[in-house]
Amino acid sequence: MSLVHAEYLKISRRKVYYVMVLILGFLVALTAFFLLIFGQIAPELAEDVPVLTKPDAYLIGAQQVVGQFWFPLILAVVLIGADLSSTVWATSLTRDSRKPAHIGSRLLVIGVASWLAMLLGIAGWAAVVALGSPGEGSLAIADWLDVVWKVGLIQVAWVALGMGAIAMLRSVGPAIGAAIAFSFVENILALWAPYQNVSLSAATNGLFDVDIGGAFGPFVPGGDLSQVHALAIIAGWTLLGLGLTWWGLQRRDA
Repeated sequence: MSLVHAEYLKISRRKVYYVMVLILGFLVALTAFFLLIFGQIAPELAEDVPVLTKPDAYLIGAQQVVGQFWFPLILAVVLIGADLSSTVWATSLTRDSRKPAHIGSRLLVIGVASWLAMLLGIAGWAAVVALGSPGEGSLAIADWLDVVWKVGLIQVAWVALGMGAIAMLRSVGPAIGAAIAFSFVENILALWAPYQNVSLSAATNGLFDVDIGGAFGPFVPGGDLSQVHALAIIAGWTLLGLGLTWWGLQRRDA
């Protein structure tokens, strides 16, 4: 637990996490405006934008927030990159040589930090839905709990990939570029039906099993994936990210 506590202290004292949370909040607010409010205040300008109604808007919002893949990727790259670019990683290994413990503690703490940020974003979206969306009702408690664990699982997968990127490249700038490029290309490829069977983006959307409708509906892949299939895809990408992390650290140990 000492490794977990040390990672918690590092992330809680870094301003980068709080800045990223603010950026995430801004992007969520912008998305909520266009998908929840814009169609109501300017229907003549938003003919192809669906007006999301309760209670479906809550679940669609969770899907939209968790689709901010840049957050766990950049968070993992920046935090671990800071360790690798200094003597922190080497010193940690001197004190405790168990690499799986070091990797696991970072995956746990960064994953939980990203998960909490996403839950805050979802809470903000839910507040906008409750105040501004037409319709009645909300999700049942069991549905909200279902959202909570799914969001956490998705964050672990993207954090693992971010860890793999920085472990392989050992430089924050190139690793961020590679991670963002991967998420962008992955989102584009997810529109290709054959690739959806292994796409992490499609699996992320498929876990929530919602249909946004309107002109944007066809651009949300993964609706045909079963939850078992989506979970298998997420597990596979998580293992790949951890494998790259291990390999990168073994091949270019600090």
